[in-house]
Amino acid sequence: MISSYGIEWQPLVPLWMIYVIIGFALISILSLFFLKNKGGEFRAVFLAIIAVFLANPNLHKEVSEALPELVLAIIDNSQSMSYGKRKSQAANALTSLHEQVNQRSDLILKTIQINGDAENGTKLFEEIYLTAEDKERLAGIVIISDGQIHDIPKTLEGTQFPQDIPLHLFLTGDPDKGDRRIVIEQAPAFGIIDQKTELSFKVIDENINKTGAPATITLRKNGEVVAEFETPINQTITHELTLENRGEATFDITAKTLDEEITPINNQAVFTANGVRDRLKVLLISGEPHPGERAWRNILKEDPSVDLIHFTILRHPSKQDGTPIRELSLIAFPIHELFEVKLADFDLIIFDQYQRQGFLPSHYLTNIVRYVKQGGALLEVGGPGYASPASLYNTALGSILPAEPLGKVSEQAFQPLITQMGLRHPVTARLPKANLSHDEKPQWGRWFRQVETDTIGGSTLMTGNNQLPLLILDHYEAGRVAQITSDHIWLWGRNIEGGGPQTELIRRLVHWLMKEPELEEEILKARLKDQQLTITRQSMSEKEATLSITSPSGKVTETTLKADTHGYASTRIEATEPGLYTINDDIHTVVAQQALSGPEHEKVRADPAPLASVIGTSKGGIYHLKNITPNLRLVRGNGTLTGKEWAGLQAQKAEKLIGSTRHPLLPPWIFLSLLLLTAFGAWYREGR
Repeated sequence: MISSYGIEWQPLVPLWMIYVIIGFALISILSLFFLKNKGGEFRAVFLAIIAVFLANPNLHKEVSEALPELVLAIIDNSQSMSYGKRKSQAANALTSLHEQVNQRSDLILKTIQINGDAENGTKLFEEIYLTAEDKERLAGIVIISDGQIHDIPKTLEGTQFPQDIPLHLFLTGDPDKGDRRIVIEQAPAFGIIDQKTELSFKVIDENINKTGAPATITLRKNGEVVAEFETPINQTITHELTLENRGEATFDITAKTLDEEITPINNQAVFTANGVRDRLKVLLISGEPHPGERAWRNILKEDPSVDLIHFTILRHPSKQDGTPIRELSLIAFPIHELFEVKLADFDLIIFDQYQRQGFLPSHYLTNIVRYVKQGGALLEVGGPGYASPASLYNTALGSILPAEPLGKVSEQAFQPLITQMGLRHPVTARLPKANLSHDEKPQWGRWFRQVETDTIGGSTLMTGNNQLPLLILDHYEAGRVAQITSDHIWLWGRNIEGGGPQTELIRRLVHWLMKEPELEEEILKARLKDQQLTITRQSMSEKEATLSITSPSGKVTETTLKADTHGYASTRIEATEPGLYTINDDIHTVVAQQALSGPEHEKVRADPAPLASVIGTSKGGIYHLKNITPNLRLVRGNGTLTGKEWAGLQAQKAEKLIGSTRHPLLPPWIFLSLLLLTAFGAWYREGR
């Protein structure tokens, strides 16, 4: 207990009356000196006693108790603390602080946990809030961290931390241990197909004994190695990339791990690049004017990324009707330029109701076959001419077309029906108003003409009259071929009998022919977010697929996927390890990475340097927990606050008021006695 005393004045009358009485007392004193009045001193004392009595002095007593000094421990629980023995060192240090404080009655410990996040790093000085009571009692601050704090101010002014309080760092980890990391300086977000783009990166070695030795780099695309090379350390390296296909491609770049590294996690960097086509060039050749011709043209022209070249053959060269040549407005068909000079520039060639009419010599059709073999795409939309002797099947194109004409054209109405295979194929799966099983009827309108054919290859996705093949897709070496054996798809666009998904079907068909990734028959995708790995798979097979999942630590996990009737399957598994996951289904290999970007993974060394300035300003110290856990010492006055094995606390001597009392300084009878005594003295003095 601590007692303190003081005098409080609680006047019984207004202050001006007391001042008047004091004035009369002063006049009495002056009269004593100037007028030589006898007894003036006793009259002055008499008046002074009256003034003191009216001022009512009270004796004030306060009783308080000393408060224990506050020690604030800030614990760094960010992701960088997971490396090595940092968390165990932090836990041991915190236990030591608790034990020391519990053994003393003059100290109390308050702990604050700081988690941080991958994007913004560890925010300590911006996150801490101290109450006024905390600041009054605060004797010292202990930060248990690896030093990776990302909001360090130049000074403590303006923060919640008092500037006269020591700030100590208990450093976790081993500051002598080094690390290697990859920093991507520039990565392409997209790239034009078959054109080179550049990747810029740097390999940084921090505190590595083998500084200067080159690093071995492995570059993978969708899990497959595309390049291996050596690169110097701490220099920007530029590497050329080429995207062969449209769509998203995941690249990961890995530097060989060294023996003395803290962690190999930041030896990897992942980025995604989208392959795009500069412009999709489509050549559409209509053999004759017909109602469905404009449907193809309009749908293709709606896509701003498509450059469409459309030729309609209006007049046969052998036609003789007497019209003078100078009055004809038709242009000559540029056969040589299209099918010889610029054939390889096209992404897709469409023959719409075309038949042999002497326009294309056989060697040009042979060029188209070679074009498909080398990766081109061909779509043949057959009309009645495909069943005639002038059919394209009877040319060099017959070797790559999957439907053989039977020489008949059916004129019976039918509803296009999606086959069992078509229910799984991305081109026809989940089409609006489609049948959901092979035995079910679709809800779209009928067509009224179909060329009777027999398939000699490919996959039949839709059938027509009498279950004859209607839509056939086929892979031919590096290229693709598709056939529609009816010229009545345009009826859907005119809403005949309710219409149908004409635009959607044509869009999917064209995109499949041009190898758009989302229309592939076999595709595997993986996405990692919030420690959840989502895997999706599209397949034409009805069998269960076994997935092999390799975690960043090398652990292999297997799981099975069973596709639904549309060929789609997905699963989700927990992925808590940071780093790169590799997923394989025996056909495809894909990768996914737990997010490792941000300050927490850019630098992972235990480093006291960033905090050294503010700690030095506060007269605190830096202690390496791998060597020692310092003891706490309470320092009173202006002594040293750091030692080799101890961390000092600045005593604040804060107190808590627990009670107070007030009593009159003198009882009234004493004042009365003094008044009588001074009055008698004045009478006696003046009487002589």
